[in-house]
Amino acid sequence: MLQIVEVVGPSLTSPEVSARQEALRVIVGVVDSLKRDTLEEIEVARLTDFFVNRLQDQQTLFGLTIKGLLALIHMKHFQGSSGVSILDNLATDGFVHSLTRQDRLNVYILFEMLVDRFGQDLEKMGSNSLMRYISVMDGEHEPRNLLIVFRTMVKIVSQFEIDPITETAFDVVACYFPIDFTPTVQEDVESKLKDTLVAGLRRCLTASPKFAKYCLPLILEKLQSDSNDAKEESILTFIALCESGPSVRTVVEEQITSLWISLRREVLTAPTDSIEDAAVKALTSLASLLASGPQLGVSSCDQFVTTVLNDTDQFLRKPELQLQYPTGKILKAVAMSSKAACDKIANIVLPLNVKLFMVQLRTEERLALMNVNALILQAMAAVGGMGNFEPDERTFVAAFYQSLLTETPQNMITCMAVSGLAEMLKLKGFLESDRIDQVCETFMNGMMDYENSGVVDEVTRFFSVAGRVLEEIYIYQKLIPRLLEYIQNREILPLPSRLIDLVQALLRTPRANRSPLFLAKLLDRIQFAEEKGPYVPTMKMYLDIIATYVEGIASTNEAEELYHIVLFPTFRKAIHAATSKEISGFQDIAVLQSLSRIYRWIISRLDHDTFKKLLAALDEMYLSGDTSYRHFTGRADNLGDKLLPSAFKPLEKPYITMHTRCISLMASIVCAAPKNFQFTHDAWKAEVQKLMETCCLCADEQSSVFAAQCIGGILNRIDDHTVLESFIHDALDDPALTRSRSQERRLIRAVVWMAKGLVQRSQATVVIRRLTDMIIRHLKSKKSGEEAADGLRVILEDSEFILNAQMNAVISPLFRQKFFALALPLLMQSFKNAEHHDEAWVKKNHLVALSHLLKYVPQSVAKPSMPQVVPFLIQSLNSDDAELILSTLSSIEELLLESNPGTPSSLETVHIPPLVERLLDLSLTFTNMNVRIAAVKILGHVSTQCEAPPLLPYKQKVLKTLLKCLDDKKRRVREVAVDTRNAWFLVGASIKAN
Repeated sequence: MLQIVEVVGPSLTSPEVSARQEALRVIVGVVDSLKRDTLEEIEVARLTDFFVNRLQDQQTLFGLTIKGLLALIHMKHFQGSSGVSILDNLATDGFVHSLTRQDRLNVYILFEMLVDRFGQDLEKMGSNSLMRYISVMDGEHEPRNLLIVFRTMVKIVSQFEIDPITETAFDVVACYFPIDFTPTVQEDVESKLKDTLVAGLRRCLTASPKFAKYCLPLILEKLQSDSNDAKEESILTFIALCESGPSVRTVVEEQITSLWISLRREVLTAPTDSIEDAAVKALTSLASLLASGPQLGVSSCDQFVTTVLNDTDQFLRKPELQLQYPTGKILKAVAMSSKAACDKIANIVLPLNVKLFMVQLRTEERLALMNVNALILQAMAAVGGMGNFEPDERTFVAAFYQSLLTETPQNMITCMAVSGLAEMLKLKGFLESDRIDQVCETFMNGMMDYENSGVVDEVTRFFSVAGRVLEEIYIYQKLIPRLLEYIQNREILPLPSRLIDLVQALLRTPRANRSPLFLAKLLDRIQFAEEKGPYVPTMKMYLDIIATYVEGIASTNEAEELYHIVLFPTFRKAIHAATSKEISGFQDIAVLQSLSRIYRWIISRLDHDTFKKLLAALDEMYLSGDTSYRHFTGRADNLGDKLLPSAFKPLEKPYITMHTRCISLMASIVCAAPKNFQFTHDAWKAEVQKLMETCCLCADEQSSVFAAQCIGGILNRIDDHTVLESFIHDALDDPALTRSRSQERRLIRAVVWMAKGLVQRSQATVVIRRLTDMIIRHLKSKKSGEEAADGLRVILEDSEFILNAQMNAVISPLFRQKFFALALPLLMQSFKNAEHHDEAWVKKNHLVALSHLLKYVPQSVAKPSMPQVVPFLIQSLNSDDAELILSTLSSIEELLLESNPGTPSSLETVHIPPLVERLLDLSLTFTNMNVRIAAVKILGHVSTQCEAPPLLPYKQKVLKTLLKCLDDKKRRVREVAVDTRNAWFLVGASIKAN
């Protein structure tokens, strides 16, 4: 540094400003490049003095000087005393107001860094530090600079003494209120600049409790404004002020009457919904503030609640004013502030509204009163208020609601009655147990006969609430058995679906002390339906109820219990049915899928030891046909009949359909293995090979899918790369499979699920590449092309049943992005090679595959590849095949719709002319109506998703062509053309406005 100063010294003292500027730039650049601990304390101090002296030089050097000070402040040995010196000279000698925007921004950043690092040193300056800052920032108008200004002001006001100049400090920032800055569309999308500015100013105005006496008059003044934005921001600022705590309560109490009148007006006659919502929240904040802190005598909150009740009473009693519902919002807002406020309001309003209801005859007025009561009950449930009711009053309210349940016909009042009872149910002790019994009985009796769907939904919600709040003993030993009795009496078709919904609503909430005893009754009813019919819909109905229960398994112990109560008995029956010559409901695929749903949830929560025993049993059963169940029970148990051990062979030719469908049970178990469980090569090599053969050769299509899914689940749980390569080699190089072209589609299905299992764990890249290449090559196959194209969707989408997080599958972060990077080059090369292929279905398969690839990855990942993709899509539009064109248009539509509003689309400017020309041609001349509709619709997307300048040369041509489309003989084409033409009329409008 000494040598540098010696070299540039003459320039620093040169009378030429440009020479001094270049010398200073050299020194600043050197300082900025130093590490934090390079300079000692004395060196930092001397450099600081040097830069502070430079502040007195020409204004053109000011920006460089600030950059040098910023670099010094980062130094480890920079001292707070130097910071004080900087502040003094900035405020006195700096020409901050006349600097460029960037230089002013650096000054504000400098201030913020000094406050952050040396707050204790600056605090000794008292209010002088704030005065220095005010003199620097006063008059700033650049939005981006104001972001830093507001942030730093909050820090200074909240940390330093401001008493002598409190009003001055408030006035400096209050002049910006409310923010009327209107950003450009691009700024608003990228940085939400205005929202950030508004939030920063709000924090400034409420940064100190000492600002409260100045802030409240400002808020009240702006509430009288004609500007909706000013009103809303004033209310939100008041909410922030109330959140400052009891320190501002005294000031607020002085203005309580004016605040109440203003906020009440904004709720009752709100010009916009957002202002009404803000005013409601402000009332809650106001009442909460009044209820906070120590209270002397009658609390100010209690007085405020009394005022609210007195002023709103007339609105409840005079329905002709039509202000009952907004009045209910006011009462709910105040009631939400505290339990005491809620009790007082509920004690007066609920009985009053019930009495008013009884004397009103018009449905609209009755419904308005019910809405008010609903709001009060919601507040009671939220704060745990019970109301200071006498027992007779509480009984009176509850009995009134119960009496409305039997009114006919059911209407909105019945819905509100059910909803009100649900809210009362949340209040522990509000409804007596006998009344709960009566209400539930009423619902169960009438559920199947309710004609109003709204009532049905509310009753279902009531039982959902009951499942959350009532005790387990009551639910599992009384309510559910009673419901099952009702269901049992209606087992014949049509099934009591509404009652089933009630049971599932009760079971859907996981509880700590659930009782599985009622499951035995369900299993008995399943057996009864099996013996009497079989009645498959009835069996499936009960199985779905069991499935809802097992979805709430909370521990391995509970899973173990359900394993013995549910899984083992039903598994035995399913296997027995598969090997029996008699007709059985357990042979039906719908029943097997319901069982699979149950098994997945039980298995996914089992411990590893139990699961290993189950796998051993599956191995013996599915490979050897051993149905003795000794692995389940520890002893030979052949179902008490003469079933031969070799009677069950789902993985052996001749592939009996009843046997192979049981692979669905195996897949549900294998694919839901407990967390961190890994399959071994030796134990499952033969199993995978048999599953592969079954997938390709069995007669039943659904069994083939189950086998493929099972393979994918197994591969997803193998960690060893060498083992995986061995598995894939043995499975794909089997001559019996590769030689049979008739099974080509089945083979690709298995390959797809293999790839899904491996892609999700992002492992064995070489193997994944081989599988992906195989899938893409088969896009050119007549037999397996569609299966291969759809395979990319299967690989990338979230599976509802298996290979998902709930079933403990191994899922790597960003696996879709990694697969996209691997598959797209292979797909594009294959697409390029297929350019001269005569059959249109080849290109169609490639386009479908490409569409799936683009659909499941973020736009930021796909966008760099678009220059290669879009030309192929546009080229495909020249085909005469309607299906190919529709597939292409679907892909283009996805590209356009993935773009966020205000951001450039994936279509580059060079692609727009040929695309628009071809779309116009298709929209007029193509014979297929769906193609014309899609072409016109995408023209509309182009106008909204692409930037305007490249579109302007085509605007008039598009409008003329779309005018012809308005005469299309198909109404649907005309409808889309109207919307698209309107969109094109607006192209370029923003450019002209600017």
